[in-house]
Amino acid sequence: MFFDKLRAGAQGTVSKVILILIILSFALAGVGSYVTRPTVEVAAVVNGDDINAQALENAYRNERARLENQLGPQFSQLLGDPQYVAQIRRSVLEQMVEQRLIDQKVQELGLYASDEQVRNAIRALPEFQQDGRFNNERYLQLLARSGMSAEQLRDSVRQDLSRQLLLNALIGSGFSLEAEAGWLDRLSRQQRDAELVRLPLADFSARIELTEDQVKTYYQQQPQQFQRPEQVKVDYLLLDADAVSAEDIDEQAIEAEYQANLASYSQPEQRKVAHIMINKGDDAEQTIKAIGERLAAGESFAALAQAESDDIFSGAQGGELEWMEQGTLDPAFDQAAFALTKVGEVSPVVESEFGLHLITLLDKRESKTKPLADVRDTIAQRLAQEQAANAFYEQEQRLAELAFEFPDSLDMAAQELGLTVTSTDYFSVEDAPAALQDPRVLTQAFSIDLREQGMNSELIELGSNKALVIHVTDYRPAAVRDFDEVRAQARELTLAARARELTEQAAVELQQAWAAGEQQAWLERHGLAVTELKGVTRESEQDPAVLDALFAMPAPQEEPSLHGVALAGGDQMVLKLNAVSTPESPSELLAQIRQGQSGLQGQREYLSLIGALKASADIEYRQSTAQNDDF
Repeated sequence: MFFDKLRAGAQGTVSKVILILIILSFALAGVGSYVTRPTVEVAAVVNGDDINAQALENAYRNERARLENQLGPQFSQLLGDPQYVAQIRRSVLEQMVEQRLIDQKVQELGLYASDEQVRNAIRALPEFQQDGRFNNERYLQLLARSGMSAEQLRDSVRQDLSRQLLLNALIGSGFSLEAEAGWLDRLSRQQRDAELVRLPLADFSARIELTEDQVKTYYQQQPQQFQRPEQVKVDYLLLDADAVSAEDIDEQAIEAEYQANLASYSQPEQRKVAHIMINKGDDAEQTIKAIGERLAAGESFAALAQAESDDIFSGAQGGELEWMEQGTLDPAFDQAAFALTKVGEVSPVVESEFGLHLITLLDKRESKTKPLADVRDTIAQRLAQEQAANAFYEQEQRLAELAFEFPDSLDMAAQELGLTVTSTDYFSVEDAPAALQDPRVLTQAFSIDLREQGMNSELIELGSNKALVIHVTDYRPAAVRDFDEVRAQARELTLAARARELTEQAAVELQQAWAAGEQQAWLERHGLAVTELKGVTRESEQDPAVLDALFAMPAPQEEPSLHGVALAGGDQMVLKLNAVSTPESPSELLAQIRQGQSGLQGQREYLSLIGALKASADIEYRQSTAQNDDF
């Protein structure tokens, strides 16, 4: 997507990313692959249009980054499940297919966003905003850094807007009948009167006497409840680098760092300029020359920029741009702007990628350098972090070497590095020791290769200057625990299961007695009482399960309306609906309900369109998974 490209440009990392990708490509595939594999890999083909694998990979990485930001540490655990990762990739590819189908439909219908719509959309893009307003300097900087022309940006925005025209037409076409909305309005305000009886699970548990045979029978019939997960014992070495205090950093080192990076503590010269731009064309040179002559004759630069400049965004401000630093804009524009020496001086005609310009200097700020005293603490803190990281790196490398050279034990590595080997008892994935509760560690600990080979693991980096190596010393496969080991648990589960059976049976008996008009005698025998509910609404403070059941029950007719509800914790409840009261007149919420129903109908229309487009499309899925999801 072009917005990703713009954001990358805004951070100044485009060239670095490209360089890294080239280096990795040569290192992993070899130069020969560029000769033998010139074709672009395809993830899917939609009615003859290719969705290339790289586009899928970029979209997948963006989605992973979004989920990681949303879910935090929990996302790292989810990534340990290959099925979850594959599901994300399939979902991303499916979204790309749907978007391609929408684009094809837009083209078929001839939908086209106007120039004014495109202009307004560009001005509203957050990438070009500063302090809540469109910033022309930022606009030009991001275009220049991303290598994108203004025409390419307009075309991409126009495509997005044209797609939105179709979606808005679908969603906006949904409607709700007034009678339908009226029913929903009245039903939402309906009130119900009822009676209920709660049957506590604990009351029935107290009446049960279990035999040893009943407990054993339950144990034999429910072996999955007494399953012991696979377990391992491990030895491990944890490398945890000590932090270096900023107070321990030598003053000479701080001074040397300051002098070596003086540019980092300097504010470079800045300039505020205004410009008049004419788009390139057959008569562009004559037009810009004529404007220059009018300036020489004494006309106002700001007035001419407002009247003649093709840069409509800055033109409205008299051509004025934001403060700029050298090297941030188009090279030709940048060079001409910093060649001006006096306020009010106008440059010769300058040709940039965007057009022909006349530039005038409005103001300038001289470069400044922060004194050492202002940045000393920051430098000391950074040097402390670097020293800690360097010391950790050396130990980390040596630990990896020793674990590999002496694969049968961790003793040699512990002896040389002054570390202590920690041995665990049996543990499963669910109850691993705190130091090992990391998906990367647990994957190694329970890997078949590691335990069968009897070798040390590779170095596992945990971040924050922490790393460890593990050695599996024993393994216990998943199995059903012996009865003697789980006797107390089996008895507790048997009791709970029997109590649930009795409670459910009692709820059925109460409904039968209530239907026959004999509920009072039944309740007295069981020591239970009826609770009355008057004027209950859908927003009443009741157990959600009770409200759901109560408003799903049919209004009482000749036979009483009865229903049993299972509550969280095992209790049962029997409901008897006595009366239903539905308002006749509409409320002030009618308009909102109708609008909400229209929106839902529009969403259903959109899903129907996607379904119809997929049903009639020729879609070929070629790739939905990657060989390596690490990055």
